[in-house]
This record gives sequence, C-alpha cells and structure tokens, in this order.
Amino acid sequence: MQQLAAIEEALEIVRQTIELLASRKDDEAAFDIARAQYRSSIRDSWPNNLSSLTDVLDRIHRDPGSKLDEAERARLAHAVHLLRNAMNQ
Repeated sequence: MQQLAAIEEALEIVRQTIELLASRKDDEAAFDIARAQYRSSIRDSWPNNLSSLTDVLDRIHRDPGSKLDEAERARLAHAVHLLRNAMNQ
C-alpha cells in the first residue's frame, strides 16, 4: 500500500510539472515527460516499466535549460526518488 501511495505522489508531481513546463512554453520538456508517462502507463510490467519515465524526469530536473526553479527541480528529483524506490521493491 505504501508503494502505491508513493507512486501516486510521484505521478501528481509529474502532472504538476507538465503543467508548469507547458505554461512556461517549455513544450519540448513537457511533451517528453507526457510521452514517457503515457508509455509507462500502457505496459504490463508495472511498476518496473516506470524506468523510462524516471529517466526522462531525471534528465529534465538536471537540465539547467529547463524552465524549472530550484524548488520545482527538487520536487521532480523527489518524484524520481519515489519512483525508483517503488521499482526496487
């Protein structure tokens, strides 16, 4: 049950990040996240299929060119951490 709650928390951060990036006209980053999220939602091996999503999230949170402030980057890093922990359980 904790694993599901952690994944739900991470996916809420993902949703908020997509909206933030889109509102700031960082459409490429928003689309990359949305595409990875969609791909992870349609595969059968959940939660292990979250790796492609975590890879994209990690890349964007580390990208100094993304239009996220430090607090938003920290939230995205937290989502990556939650998802990776869920995959490793």
